[in-house]
Amino acid sequence: MTWQEPLVYVIVGLALVSLFRQLRAVTNGGDSDSTTSCHGCDDCDAEVVTQPTEIPIPPTHPQTH
Repeated sequence: MTWQEPLVYVIVGLALVSLFRQLRAVTNGGDSDSTTSCHGCDDCDAEVVTQPTEIPIPPTHPQTH
């Protein structure tokens, strides 16, 4: 066993841990709280959520005068 094999094991192990964390974050890890769209950054707390404004729908039949 050379020095390269343990290095490969460490790199592959870190890649697997990173993959597991990424997949868990994508699937939300089974959490059902109200911050399901938040991915753990500090920007989510400062983000302002606004409601979309309603756009009036024009009448389908033109009015005759």
